[in-house]
Amino acid sequence: MALIRRSSFFVPSADGYARAALRWIGCEPRYTLYWPHTLLWVVTNSQPEPVIDAWRLKFCLDIRKRGQVKDLRKRE
Repeated sequence: MALIRRSSFFVPSADGYARAALRWIGCEPRYTLYWPHTLLWVVTNSQPEPVIDAWRLKFCLDIRKRGQVKDLRKRE
């Protein structure tokens, strides 16, 4: 979260996320702290497992590609 420059609907600020986390301490063993993440969780879990796996793979590969481009720019 330290690298997040701007918060948005699905990306909370560090302070906002910390406040949400403090409200949930001791409540349940597993939960989503930030309510927009709960929406994502519900939509995601309503999909078939192969669809979820394909989305996760694409998401992670996109992050990896952006990191590689960033590293390449630093080297140049």
